[in-house]
Amino acid sequence: MALSKAEWKRREEEEDAELYLFPWLTWGEFRRWPLRRQQELRQKFTQQGATVVGFWKDCALGKCRRAKRCVGFLSEAQYKAGFNPAFPPCARGEEPRRAKIMDEGIEKLYPSKPGPKYAGRASDGGEAY
Repeated sequence: MALSKAEWKRREEEEDAELYLFPWLTWGEFRRWPLRRQQELRQKFTQQGATVVGFWKDCALGKCRRAKRCVGFLSEAQYKAGFNPAFPPCARGEEPRRAKIMDEGIEKLYPSKPGPKYAGRASDGGEAY
């Protein structure tokens, strides 16, 4: 079933009002930004994960090593070389490093899985419900 123009517009407005990455930014606002600014915001987000993983220790940028955290952004040459624009330069265009940033770094900062469930009293001796 095809959507009417009014329904299409309503869904688009609803999606634009949803929050994106930060509580002060909606999808609609983010999409209206220039592409390079969008990429820098994504890099700021993944820099946090790269810091947790410790990629600043072997980063090619001295400012990251001095700051003891990831603070680098891709250069124009790296953009042209095909580096992923959502990751900082310490990811080096390598898939295992990008995966480690997302799986270990971001997951540690922003856990998506709920914590352990209550399993009853340990002194009970009986089965937990």
